Amino acid sequence: MEAYNDIKNKLLAINQDLRHIIKGALSIDGLSSDPVQAWQETTARIERQLAEETIRVAVVGSIKSGKSTLTNSLFGGDYVKRGAGVVTSIITKVRPGDHSRARLEFKTWDEINAEINQALILFSSTPSDVSRDDFDINREEDRHKLRQDLSRLNTEQLIADDARDPNSVLLTEYVKGYDRVKALVSFEPVTHTFESDDFHKQKEFVGEESLAVFLKDVQLTLEAPEGFGENLEIADCQGSDSPNPLHLVTIQDYLIQTHLIIYVLSSRTGLRQADIKFLTLIRKMGLTKNILFVVNADLSEHESLADLMRIVGKAEEEISMILPSPRVFAFSALYNLFRSLDSNEGSGQPISRKDRLRLEQWGEEADMLSFSDQETERFLKAAIEKISLDRLSLLLESNVERIANMASGMRDWVQINQDLLKKDAGKVQEAFIEMDRRQEASDQIIGVIKDTLDGTTRKLKQELGTDVERFFDPQYGEIVQEIIQFIGSSSLSMRDYESDIGTSGFLATLYRVFQALQQGANRFIAESINPKLVNFILQGENKIENVFGQVSGPYSLMIKDAVDQQQRTVKSLGINIRERPFKAVRSPDVALVKSDAQLSIPRLTTAMRYTARIKTEAILRLGFYNTVKTVKKLLKKPVSEGPESAIRSLEDSVRRIKEQMQESVRDHFMDYKENLKYQYVFKLVDTISNRLYEALIDRMQAFSGSLVDMKSVIQKQRLEKDELLEQFAYMDSSLTVVSDQIKDVESLIENSRIS
Repeated sequence: MEAYNDIKNKLLAINQDLRHIIKGALSIDGLSSDPVQAWQETTARIERQLAEETIRVAVVGSIKSGKSTLTNSLFGGDYVKRGAGVVTSIITKVRPGDHSRARLEFKTWDEINAEINQALILFSSTPSDVSRDDFDINREEDRHKLRQDLSRLNTEQLIADDARDPNSVLLTEYVKGYDRVKALVSFEPVTHTFESDDFHKQKEFVGEESLAVFLKDVQLTLEAPEGFGENLEIADCQGSDSPNPLHLVTIQDYLIQTHLIIYVLSSRTGLRQADIKFLTLIRKMGLTKNILFVVNADLSEHESLADLMRIVGKAEEEISMILPSPRVFAFSALYNLFRSLDSNEGSGQPISRKDRLRLEQWGEEADMLSFSDQETERFLKAAIEKISLDRLSLLLESNVERIANMASGMRDWVQINQDLLKKDAGKVQEAFIEMDRRQEASDQIIGVIKDTLDGTTRKLKQELGTDVERFFDPQYGEIVQEIIQFIGSSSLSMRDYESDIGTSGFLATLYRVFQALQQGANRFIAESINPKLVNFILQGENKIENVFGQVSGPYSLMIKDAVDQQQRTVKSLGINIRERPFKAVRSPDVALVKSDAQLSIPRLTTAMRYTARIKTEAILRLGFYNTVKTVKKLLKKPVSEGPESAIRSLEDSVRRIKEQMQESVRDHFMDYKENLKYQYVFKLVDTISNRLYEALIDRMQAFSGSLVDMKSVIQKQRLEKDELLEQFAYMDSSLTVVSDQIKDVESLIENSRIS
């Protein structure tokens, strides 16, 4: 990692030197070179990329596996605190920095009300409110009414699938925390920061549900773990086996962006069914390339090292059934954390007496501690190595090549201008005529490349657009029909809810049935649909990369021929330029382009909002049946007693709700399709096409730019020739130094990759 930081700092210094040289060139009176200005923009882009590009590491696993403990142990302190898992889907992101800082981003009032209204679908204890969909948490009467409704809920309504009902908890916590948080929330995004001494206050918000529910994002800044370097984000993710499918989708959204996944297992349980399920999902998403497994050892749980090794061996064997050749490490994250706290008591985070006693007790297990230390070191080495390689390939190699190309082009540009200034007026005029002729040919080549590249871009967008349309086709597409069929085939026996109708009432029972349908559909989307969706998008990215990779070769050869001809023409005019090998122009890296252009896949979590369109008129079926029953009594016709009318009403209501869910699924995925196509896929194609075109013509700009510039300067005669030559000589010597520095950096990168 030290090598990466050294290379990055050297590259930033070289880029800054090049910017200074370019600034000097643009300051020459009469010079307005397009290529020089383009180089200036490129140096600014490179500086931004090196400063802002982030390597992301996701720490994932089941609830209580030790994810937060591992994250804390990496940073050497008890910083990350987890709230209960029913409400919040927050991913706590930790970045290295000079001092402790907590950045809490709060949801807006509109986002909060949207969530509450989503949770209130079919949620009511009185028929009069069933059609209401404009709840506003800032209205006292709305909060008062919701408190009343919540207070009337019985145990059956508060528990769903042997766990707390997520919606009732969400509503309860929003109402409970409103008064404490209202001053911090606005209709616009608000971020609150806790610095240094106040850093600990962030735990109150993250650890208490009634406050955490108002949070949208949590980002901590802590002193970097040794060897990890900068431009890093380690994310402590929600438990993958959370009962709320939204939490799983939030993790999926983050995993798409990650460069390394650290999967944590508890040595107490080994590989559980929930882990097998989640790992299978990760495999389906195509994200298994960069993953490290940590068996988090509970030192108090194992009698001996042999017992621990047995658990580790079994976990590795079981993981191998899902993912080939897994990299598994086993150590105690809690021991590492306690040891850090014990050795840094002056840091303001003293270890508790109870924890110190546990630390002392573990000290008697010399063989297990020695094994844990060895495995910790092996894990850190593997993680740092992976992060370093990603940084080298993502941040450095492509930018080194771009800087080298600019420096070489700049040197050619300076050399041509120097030699033109040294010639007499007649020779200069001859040079202009000859190079103008050559320039026309070069312009034709550039025009051909532009036209054919535009054609390739249009064709690719058309093909990708067709792919997207087919994938999301509501009748024949791969995913929409699957969801619709799943909803339609969801079998719930209304007879199972007969006792609920008697104890809780029709509306509350209907709400429970709807929740069962919704949770089932959401989990199906998370576990079956999203992996297919992610794979489809990744296939599209690969197609984009392959198409531009194929066309970059022939275009590169065309540019090479044009540059060779330009060089021969320049030399025939007595202008000496340095020989340099022509490097083929490669298609821009998709990951780098996405980051630089701030393009990202539309969030998968938006797919969980389809039920917001569910209407509530279906529940009025009860009123219809009750009306029929009353009319029959008035006409003295036989009327069946008991809950039969409610059961029939429930069946009809569920049938109607399913229809509405299916309809809203179609509408939602049509919206997602358009967003994916126009805001991501097409923009990615256009951006890569533009970057490839820029890279291609950049090789020819040194020659064309020199002619335009020197014609302007010589004709206007605003500077003395000797003074101008002196400026070019200074630029030339400076560029020689820059070129030597670039060679040194290229050697460092090669050595780092070999080692």
